[in-house]
Amino acid sequence: MCRCASGILPTIGPIVTEEARDTQIVQPPSLATGMHSKHFIQHPSSTGCSCMKDTNKRTPYASTTTDLFLKKMKLHECPHVFPAKYEWENMPDLGVEETLPLFVGVQSYESPLSLNGTLHNWLDHDLFRRINARDVFVQLNHRSPMDDRIMSDFQAHMANMQRQSPITVLGDPSSNLHPGRTISDMCRRAESHPDSHPNGENLLMFLEKDWNLYNGASDVPSDGASLERLFRGINALAQRGVPYIRLKRKSKEVSKSKTWPCPSQGFPFECTTAHQHRWTNQPMVVSCKWFLRYLEPFALLDDPIMYGCRSGFQENRYCDWEEALQDGRIAWANSQWVVANVISGNHRVFFHQEVDQ
Repeated sequence: MCRCASGILPTIGPIVTEEARDTQIVQPPSLATGMHSKHFIQHPSSTGCSCMKDTNKRTPYASTTTDLFLKKMKLHECPHVFPAKYEWENMPDLGVEETLPLFVGVQSYESPLSLNGTLHNWLDHDLFRRINARDVFVQLNHRSPMDDRIMSDFQAHMANMQRQSPITVLGDPSSNLHPGRTISDMCRRAESHPDSHPNGENLLMFLEKDWNLYNGASDVPSDGASLERLFRGINALAQRGVPYIRLKRKSKEVSKSKTWPCPSQGFPFECTTAHQHRWTNQPMVVSCKWFLRYLEPFALLDDPIMYGCRSGFQENRYCDWEEALQDGRIAWANSQWVVANVISGNHRVFFHQEVDQ
């Protein structure tokens, strides 16, 4: 991690895994940190640390803290009696692991053409490799022969292109999981995956079947490094107390006075709280450990009070997950979880592309 004075945006390049510094810190096992000891190793950045002065007056990336002492944050100049192993500018961030395992989750309901278009769009952008996806879970509600044909053809196409991203196809003709149950199931599958984090600290990028990556002059995927920078930032945010990261800009109803800049690894984000910003089913990255601890019990609650009010929801015993999180049945607005949003402008990520309707 970079250390920069308050109000200046720290920027760090990709990690060099071939180089390492042994911190000689060994954390004993505990119920809180896991049943194995942790040995902390610091990997340097390929480009080092730089501190960029924020010139964006409209949406500042790094605001100055108002805390009397924190706003004085600067180079630690205390004379050392003994030689120090570390420099202030490059102190390790011992609370952030280099890369938490990231899984991709996609949900589709009777929309094989939209799903097909989205998967090929992601493949064109080499999404799975660029974000280091450990597995791609595809939940097919009301799974059809056309769904199976599309998934089979797509996997064959990936093999022909020598792309080896694993894909796990889920669902059957009678399944109809709501998003909460789908996220719950995918997070549990991530826990049992060979690449799972030993303490279950997995991340899940969850999207519905019709979200395509942008491809324009000012969009994230067009910059060869921006998508990677975005997900390095997400990886760090998820370990700094932000369990729900939206890959969209904040909702327009959220007052600017209720948000704050929360840059991470040199990428700009804007944060607020769950009390100020509703949950949506738009593209997101969630902490699986957080979701399973706090939201899965609501996802498992099978009671008529959870069924949606739209046509057919009551008869089919279907929970409108998004609505339940917004109207108080799920304790979202009463919570103070931190919600991060990608800052708008030159950092758009996904756009909606429905084909079947």
